[in-house]
Order: sequence, then structure tokens, then C-alpha cells
Amino acid sequence: MSDGNFNRSLLPHTDFQSGVRTGGARMRARALEAFAQALDEVFPAASDDEKVRAELVFRKALND
Repeated sequence: MSDGNFNRSLLPHTDFQSGVRTGGARMRARALEAFAQALDEVFPAASDDEKVRAELVFRKALND
């Protein structure tokens, strides 16, 4: 009688987890591109240092 444990090598191989990670990475990249575009359109007079600082804050919020 099984105790609820099983050998994972008997299960079929799936790429679900790697697909989830890849999708998350692509969405983060798209979010960063959209943020940079919005920053350029809304604050065209912002200096490069301000834009870099804003992107760092956004990246930190995105990863939390």
C-alpha cells in the first residue's frame, strides 16, 4: 500500500516551471521598457541621473 510518497522519476517530464520563469522574466523586461518609454514621454526634461534613479526605484519595486 502506498504511503503517499512516489518516485518523481516515474512522472512525465514537463517544462512548466521553466516556462513560468521565462514568462515572468519577459514580463519584467516589458515592464521596464514601458516604464522607460512612459518616463520619456511624461518627463522629457528629466536628467539622465533622475531617469536612472527612477528606474532603480522601479526595478526594486518590481522585484519585491
